[in-house]
Amino acid sequence: MDYLECIKKHVKKARWRNVSSFWLNLASDSLTDLFEDYVCFEKRIMSEIPFLLSHIDNRNAKILDTCLGSGATTIGLKIAGIENIISNELSESFIRIAQKEAIKQEVSLDIRTWDWRQKGFYESFFEEFDVVLCLGNSLTYLLDEKDRLTALNHFNAVIKPHGKLIIDERNYAHHFLRGDFRYSGEILYCGKDKVSAKPIFVSESMVIMEYEHKHNFKKAHLMLYPFKENEMKEMLVEAGFEDIKVYGDYKKSFRPEEPEFLTYVCQK
Repeated sequence: MDYLECIKKHVKKARWRNVSSFWLNLASDSLTDLFEDYVCFEKRIMSEIPFLLSHIDNRNAKILDTCLGSGATTIGLKIAGIENIISNELSESFIRIAQKEAIKQEVSLDIRTWDWRQKGFYESFFEEFDVVLCLGNSLTYLLDEKDRLTALNHFNAVIKPHGKLIIDERNYAHHFLRGDFRYSGEILYCGKDKVSAKPIFVSESMVIMEYEHKHNFKKAHLMLYPFKENEMKEMLVEAGFEDIKVYGDYKKSFRPEEPEFLTYVCQK
């Protein structure tokens, strides 16, 4: 299914004219051109990596970063002394960005290109990892519920007994579906001084995000699934995870409307 058909599937006919009037740039290369500045590597790892290290019990743990993206999480952990990491990324353009940052930081990357939904993914890594990471709001790239649950089941399959999944989402329930979008530039996507981000379409089944560089004015767009309140946690339970702890912007104590991101630390 191409992007146009995918959008049509998730937009009610009454709103199609509004959505079809947008000029959407969904090319992967355009997105990666913006994401290097949107992520802001140095600032992101200052908050993300200490949180992850607090939940990685053993510095020799074997870790799978399921969505390498621009490389911030994997590279940040390697700088912190975690060496046994396999990174997964489907986008060649994101791999190029990550490899460039890795060379700059003088670390090496072990990259695979599995689709989370494929049987070969979990067969290749069955019960191999102590910790699996799915960060940067990555699960919401899958717009269909069946695909999201398949991915979570496969994440469970590649984790060792008593291992952990650490996964996050934007606070869709309070900041998107209630019309209160926030972008502080302090959590995960920290390049607010260079790249603006905003939703240009929000429905119960799809969000279209627009990113624009403030210097060259290039734009790119992403289609994302907006989790409802408690929906992610319910799917994690359905996929077999237990002892699920939820953090708001890396804090244990928070009010539901406060955080931009919710992070789930789940025991297998």
